[in-house]
Amino acid sequence: MNKNNQCRVCGAMIAAPSLSTPSPSLTSVRTVLNVPTEVYVCENCEHAQSPDLPDVKEFYDTGYRISLDVEGHDQLYENRDGVSVFRTEVQAEMMSELGLENGAKVLDFGAGKATTLQQYMIERPDIHPFVFDVSNDYSNHWQDWIPSENQATYKIPEHWKSKFDLITAHFVIEHVPNPVETLRDIGACLAPGGKLFFSVPNPTKNSGDLLVIDHLNHFSRNSLTRALAEADLTALTIDDNRFAGAFVIVAQQGKEETLPGVDTSNVKKSLKSWQAAIEELKELSKEISGKDIAIYGAGFYGSLAAINLGTQARCFLDRNPYLQKQPHMGLPVLPPENCPASISAVVVALNPRIARSIVTGKEEWLPKTASVYYVGGDPD
Repeated sequence: MNKNNQCRVCGAMIAAPSLSTPSPSLTSVRTVLNVPTEVYVCENCEHAQSPDLPDVKEFYDTGYRISLDVEGHDQLYENRDGVSVFRTEVQAEMMSELGLENGAKVLDFGAGKATTLQQYMIERPDIHPFVFDVSNDYSNHWQDWIPSENQATYKIPEHWKSKFDLITAHFVIEHVPNPVETLRDIGACLAPGGKLFFSVPNPTKNSGDLLVIDHLNHFSRNSLTRALAEADLTALTIDDNRFAGAFVIVAQQGKEETLPGVDTSNVKKSLKSWQAAIEELKELSKEISGKDIAIYGAGFYGSLAAINLGTQARCFLDRNPYLQKQPHMGLPVLPPENCPASISAVVVALNPRIARSIVTGKEEWLPKTASVYYVGGDPD
């Protein structure tokens, strides 16, 4: 296991964290943990990283439970002309673009419910699906459509080596304590000519990811290239436009010989901005004390706002119908159109790069006397 100040990608030592805030902290599934948030930035390969969770194996085995608490849960990706588009739909679209041959063997690594693979099989029932996860929590969701011999948990079966035409790993590698070792294990399961297709958050376009405590790895294009090379893999493409706020990577076996240069200035600027933004939230909590507050966004950013504003919020506002099905942090999650008339302050807590475009000019739901505040974090 890596020490906090040893780079998980290249092994170089990192002198000190570039961001350090006291507890509490937040996970990607909006769980509040009583640990500080720290981010270390490697000057050698441009990788940013957070310390291990207190018990990372236990967390992913029994505590992660993504999508399990709400039937049919999915993450809202965007609204296209008023129609909600969800993350698994977009991931299945991207798989379709790969042009797999008939009868291909496809492994979903870190599968969860494997809903992206299931969605893809509506179009491609000819493929042979396989799933792997570090938890048994999702097994019931696989039983009806994946043969039991094609399922594995905790440890990759030895006979899966050199087997797969495609391995997918959507938003998985950022969670693992040893990304190079994990990528090497995945690469060993590729058949000759097989492809690894995976995605990880891009903190340049979604800087709040730097604060997600269970995202142990915050990749740059440079550190992705280096991690793949260390795992004897090479990127065919690293696309930062295909999926909002993420890198989408297609890789294959073989080692990249030419590695890019390093520039850590942008990630350090983002970390400095978030350190300031958290302090601003605490000051805002004093400014709007006594008002009825709604937080626009019930995801990570909204949860971050809630823990720094204290107990003043009355509700969350969010357009994701799955999040509206149950309370979050003890508060109702409402569509914006149902914003209570008593609300006098709305704190918009979305990705700062897109927050204003989502809200500005679309405030018909906003009570007339309510003030609007935006949670910052990105440098100008």
